[in-house]
Amino acid sequence: MVPKKEIRLTNKESMKRILLVLVIVGFGISSSNAQIRTYTSNAEDSMACLQNLSLYIEFFKQKNYPDAVRGWRKASVMCPKTSESIWVNGVKIYQNLIKAEEDKAKKAALIDTLFQVYDERIIHFPVKEGYVLGRKGADLMKYKKSEPELAFESLMKSLEIQGKKMEPGAIIFLYKSAYDQLKHDKIEKTVLFDLYPRLSDIADYNRKNQKNEKLVEAYKKAQENVDKMFSTVAECPDLVEIYGARIESTPNDEDLLRQILKVFDKRDCTDEAVYQEAAKNLYAIDPSPEAAYAIANGDAKKGNLSAALEYYTKTFTQTEDVELKTKALTAAAKTALASGSFIKAKSLALELLKLNGSNGEAYIIIGDAYAEGGKGCGDNDCTNRAAYWAAVDKYAKAKAVDGSVASQAQQKINAYTAQFPKKEDCFFHGLTEGGSYTLDCWIGETTTIRVRE
Repeated sequence: MVPKKEIRLTNKESMKRILLVLVIVGFGISSSNAQIRTYTSNAEDSMACLQNLSLYIEFFKQKNYPDAVRGWRKASVMCPKTSESIWVNGVKIYQNLIKAEEDKAKKAALIDTLFQVYDERIIHFPVKEGYVLGRKGADLMKYKKSEPELAFESLMKSLEIQGKKMEPGAIIFLYKSAYDQLKHDKIEKTVLFDLYPRLSDIADYNRKNQKNEKLVEAYKKAQENVDKMFSTVAECPDLVEIYGARIESTPNDEDLLRQILKVFDKRDCTDEAVYQEAAKNLYAIDPSPEAAYAIANGDAKKGNLSAALEYYTKTFTQTEDVELKTKALTAAAKTALASGSFIKAKSLALELLKLNGSNGEAYIIIGDAYAEGGKGCGDNDCTNRAAYWAAVDKYAKAKAVDGSVASQAQQKINAYTAQFPKKEDCFFHGLTEGGSYTLDCWIGETTTIRVRE
């Protein structure tokens, strides 16, 4: 057992160290003549403020939050405008105290105080109100799950203020707060339909303009989360019912038209008359690549392949957006395949590969063009099937460069390998397995002779 004299000595030494820190801090503040402003009414209050700031910060650095909160409370009351960091740290203190507290009543009280800290930060440092409301909304969803309307109110205000600067987490929680309310019949579906394009635009803007890769990935995941919730709510009949009436009353509302295209496209409702009307109305107002792409999608769904190919071409020739160009080129190539324009399909797929040499889907399109359109490239029982060799080569390439299409490519390899010519058919015409063969028709590929058993 430690003697009492030693305990008193230790306590005195501890107090001396703390007082020394306070004296040094106080001396530094006075000598710098208000480099750090306490915004208090007199020198005595200023010193008391500095003492409490110093005490809480020391404990805060040590992650000793129960002791840190004592000095923090006094400092936040005495000199709330000293620095915004006092409120940033206050949030972290209370988040950790909440995490550690097991008593339900005490935890509830700490949670309420946490939200007061957010509110006080906005009062004293209003310039970041939108950002703080987003963080507050996220914590409301975490700590008050049964009241999503509280988070929704905070996050909607954040959206109005932040716009494209809204954080990825705030995007997710805003949509979820609306989604959770819908599950309890507290709001209408239209709220989620209206929010979807707004939040998608923010996520899309940041994915394209952020330089920080982690942020880009965060916005991508935010979009994925919103997409999942949206897909469980929206059905084509719902969209037609809601947006049909709107476009009828305001057929030239550009914002509404763009919203319809984004929402209907996401739910693959592009064959609906409302979607087509919106696309054509928007194209009349603004003949943009996006509007052309929307018209093409509708025509493709209806089987108007020549019209679809025309508008897909307008899209990829007019846009500088790599993502949209890729989608339009892919759709155009598939449309050309469907219409039997195999040379055109190959040409478009080659344009895709100029954008991205590892685009497995482009290789699959070329393979399909060979397999479906190469039957006239031979003149006997062996070479009539030579196009299948070239097709399988492309499927193998697709599998090698793009794991996302590996399964699809392998299925096609299996299917067309079974269509290879018989060994005896090739042998009869002087063609030996493993030898080289060039297709002199439009395919123009040199491949390897292969046979089926």
